[in-house]
Amino acid sequence: MILLSLKKLDQGDYEKKQNKKIERELPYFITLVSLLASSGLGPYTILQKIKEINLLPIIHGETIKILKRIDMLGIDPLTALNQTKDKPSSRALGEFLGGYVSAIQSGGNVINYLKSKMSSSYDRLENTEKQSVEKLSGTVHGWLTMQIVVLSVFILVAAIGSNPLSSNGASHPEPPYALLIFSPIISIAFMKMVQKMNYSNIPEIAIKKILKSTLPPFLVGLVLIASNLLSDLNANAYILGGSLVIGSLWLAIKFKKIYVANLHAEAATPQILRDITEARKSGMGPEKCIIHACKRKDFRSFNIVANTIANKLEWGIPLSNIFETLHKEVKNFQVLITFRILFEIISSGGGNVNTLDSLADASEKIHDISKTKRDMLQPYVIVGFMVIVITGFTTLLTIDSFADIDKEKNLVHNDNAQTSSMPNSLLDVVSIAVIVQAWLAGLFIGKITKGAYSGGFMYSMLLTIISMVAIGMIQLHVINIGSILQPS
Repeated sequence: MILLSLKKLDQGDYEKKQNKKIERELPYFITLVSLLASSGLGPYTILQKIKEINLLPIIHGETIKILKRIDMLGIDPLTALNQTKDKPSSRALGEFLGGYVSAIQSGGNVINYLKSKMSSSYDRLENTEKQSVEKLSGTVHGWLTMQIVVLSVFILVAAIGSNPLSSNGASHPEPPYALLIFSPIISIAFMKMVQKMNYSNIPEIAIKKILKSTLPPFLVGLVLIASNLLSDLNANAYILGGSLVIGSLWLAIKFKKIYVANLHAEAATPQILRDITEARKSGMGPEKCIIHACKRKDFRSFNIVANTIANKLEWGIPLSNIFETLHKEVKNFQVLITFRILFEIISSGGGNVNTLDSLADASEKIHDISKTKRDMLQPYVIVGFMVIVITGFTTLLTIDSFADIDKEKNLVHNDNAQTSSMPNSLLDVVSIAVIVQAWLAGLFIGKITKGAYSGGFMYSMLLTIISMVAIGMIQLHVINIGSILQPS
């Protein structure tokens, strides 16, 4: 019974994950079916076309299952679609297929049905993205709360250990080093939590490249810290921070370049499709419309790719080969799926004005949804920076003030030799913890705002540098609570 229950739970969890994956791909699947159908293709031919598209992996797998029942068992395509409708991996997919089959069998206006479902799918996608932003907002607030709680507990425990009224000068409580690991652990836990909550149209930088960039300077920093060569200078935090900054520099530049290029491509795609539609209305052929639209010079970094598409079309290169070139140059999913749908429509003999107009509308809708989501998440960069800066400064200032208290205790109890190293040691360890927390927080902010951990290396560098500046200001006593509060 227990094994059966566990199997049911595993099956339910698997179906839930599949359902989420299908619903992310569903708007593009509905768009593809709608536009191919409006180009005059039947259900079986449409399924064959979708089978060749690998950009929608889950839909691709469902399509192969349907085609196997048709080709191997000789089942009618509409019957096979009905069987899929009865046992769908996604309720929304089942409803769409059921309505599609019903519209065909009843002799109704299939194109109107498909276009209405296409419009509603993007409305549902927009609502889903807004809900994801709300979930991310709650997660960020939870992360901020936990950071503040850990900071408060650390300060409280450290204050109790450094309180002159609670110490007799003979016993010296062990500093609360164990509490310092909680902030990085919390950041790692929240980074794992948001892994499936925000997706980027741009893939992550490969793990091998990340390790190749970050591991050598990090290991050098660890060796220097472990050897205690610069322990007298209290430079361990600077060594660690410097190694993390050096390791993140190339990754930050690389992702920035990819991110900007893909944003330009994402912004240019609706413009190209709209130009194609308007040119098609004048009676120009589909291929010539693409050439005309892609020869514009105002797509910024996407100009080279767009001009390459136009040049290859002029040389008569097949659309499939052109898409392979585009796939190598651009990694943005929305751009790739839009151009793939465009090329499939034209290569299938479609490309009428209404079809292209519908595709241009869909592309504009997708771009607006993505841009709105980015704009809604962008303020969390400032929030993350404020929290890390404030908590870092507060923690370091508090430890520095405890050091002043310990010095006063030492003067009273004449025990300088025994205790003078403890405040410096605690400040050194806390400084290292602040550096680690700042670097991890940058990755967390990158995942929240850009949908990719790789987008956080720039924030990690900035936060690490800010933390090192804070440590330097505290060590040089540029800011000192004791001097501020000391009566004149």
